[in-house]
Amino acid sequence: MHKVKAFIINEGFGQLESLGVKRDWMDETYDAHAYKCFPVSLTNQLGWSISFPEDITFIWDGISDTSSDHVKILQGEKYAYTTRSNATISFHTGISFETDKNLTLLQIPVPNQFIDGATPFTTLISSSFFKGELPVVWRITRPNQPITISAGTPIISVFPI
Repeated sequence: MHKVKAFIINEGFGQLESLGVKRDWMDETYDAHAYKCFPVSLTNQLGWSISFPEDITFIWDGISDTSSDHVKILQGEKYAYTTRSNATISFHTGISFETDKNLTLLQIPVPNQFIDGATPFTTLISSSFFKGELPVVWRITRPNQPITISAGTPIISVFPI
């Protein structure tokens, strides 16, 4: 059995919990029929999620360059920042992980969750030596329209490999 420890290094930021089976779009299918697909329901629970206690809203003006001025955070400034530029938004998770030597954390978009206009990068973090706050970055794909991540919505799925 491998060791994975999570530490809250900044209180009041990201909330870490096991991913659940529920998805809004699945609830909206006739008689919640989508939940009868075992592979989809099982995959929905893949990893831990990070979410925030408040809504985060941002907008991108359609220009992708090295200036961070093209993404504006309209709500939830405490949880997000734009300094990576290139049509991205980053999140202050406030969470750090420690793992055994040969484990890596894989971050993927939350399985079967769809947010129109932005998507998380898939990344690997060598958590056996990286001791900082877990970085999460999304690429914004829809310009000139506000995008809101509702409070409690998972922004990433994280699991050790």
